[in-house]
Amino acid sequence: MKIAVILGLYILAFWRGCVLLQGHKRKLHRLWFGCILVYCAYVHICGITETSHFGVSALYIAYFQPAGRAIIKWLGG
Repeated sequence: MKIAVILGLYILAFWRGCVLLQGHKRKLHRLWFGCILVYCAYVHICGITETSHFGVSALYIAYFQPAGRAIIKWLGG
């Protein structure tokens, strides 16, 4: 029930945001707004169900941290 209420509120926020983003050349803005809301809903629902989720930090840990270590090792540090 709690997840249904949360999803309903995100849908309401998306509808209201699309109403405010009406006009010429606003399709890309609505698309980005929708993507951000979908990601927020995903993280919110994962928090409610206490499941692990893919976050922004996972990209850093997977790619940039090893590259940084390799650069530091390459520079002799």
